[in-house]
Amino acid sequence: MRGESVAELWVVLQEQDGLPPEYNQEVLAEAQELAKQHSGRLQLCAVQLRAPLPTATEKSTEPFFKSIVPERFYVLEHPSLERYTTEGYVAALSWLIRAHTPALIVTSATANGQDWAPRLAAQLGLPFVARCLRFVLEQDTLLTLRALYGGRAYVQTRTRLGRLPALVTFAPGTRGTPSASRSQLGRSPEPEVLRYQLPLAIEEQSPRLQHLGIEAPAAEEVELEAAEKIVAGGRGVGREGFAELATFARLLGAAVGASRVATDRGWVEPERQIGATGKSVSPRLYIACGISGAAQHTSGIREAQTIIAINPDRNAPIFALADLGLLGDAREILRRAIQLLQEESVGV
Repeated sequence: MRGESVAELWVVLQEQDGLPPEYNQEVLAEAQELAKQHSGRLQLCAVQLRAPLPTATEKSTEPFFKSIVPERFYVLEHPSLERYTTEGYVAALSWLIRAHTPALIVTSATANGQDWAPRLAAQLGLPFVARCLRFVLEQDTLLTLRALYGGRAYVQTRTRLGRLPALVTFAPGTRGTPSASRSQLGRSPEPEVLRYQLPLAIEEQSPRLQHLGIEAPAAEEVELEAAEKIVAGGRGVGREGFAELATFARLLGAAVGASRVATDRGWVEPERQIGATGKSVSPRLYIACGISGAAQHTSGIREAQTIIAINPDRNAPIFALADLGLLGDAREILRRAIQLLQEESVGV
């Protein structure tokens, strides 16, 4: 990091339907851990982009910082930032970087994050690393860990920090979200808020862009990190059984997840893998079908509120974590559950 002065570590927050999603919290948690390791040399800051708000309706920082509060909170306001656009984010963040020049910028590798981050890096010539699982600083070198080939291999990259900040996107669901709230921590700290009305003509940069609306995905297609209900399958479901599992998930309004065995065998896409080499999830309901409960998988479901396990092996480790266990063949139970849900939908 630059000299002996305090450098800034920025977390660029994202919004979903006007609300801060949970994956902001895990990025803040990872960044806070790094800032603590370099206490006195690295300051945790957060950045929000939004349309201007009247002073009387100023939002509290509580929804954004549930358990982790940065030392400084940059709020960038411009009428064009009411909705996400690539040009708006790139222009606004370019302005802030030129004004304050942090050492490191981190954001979640969501669809929007993966859209604006590489464009910002290209425009300003910033070092850029995508979808990191971990990032640490060793003196003036940024070390990042990334997964390759669906988690079958890992690569560590080294980036020398210089005059320009490095930009990193953090893979959602890597570490899960902190469970403690500010009230539970017994304190209500507030960050220093720096609010800017951006002097930019952003709307003139994208005259061909017209916002038509946002189409919500079907429940079974929702990103696992954001899903409130998940039905996951493992070895006990089998290749053919995943079609039944997907049907059950659709009827239940749940997302589809999988163990590493299922993704390694090509029964479901790698993006659906949950566990140490996949994603960490925090749904209200998690149904594990034909999953034995190896530590590699259960490390990714620790934040689930209610776990239901279906397995024919009464000694399967998954039952030790489950709130409710069903002893039996997962496919047979899925078929019966599908039948009951279909009968209920037609009022039989």
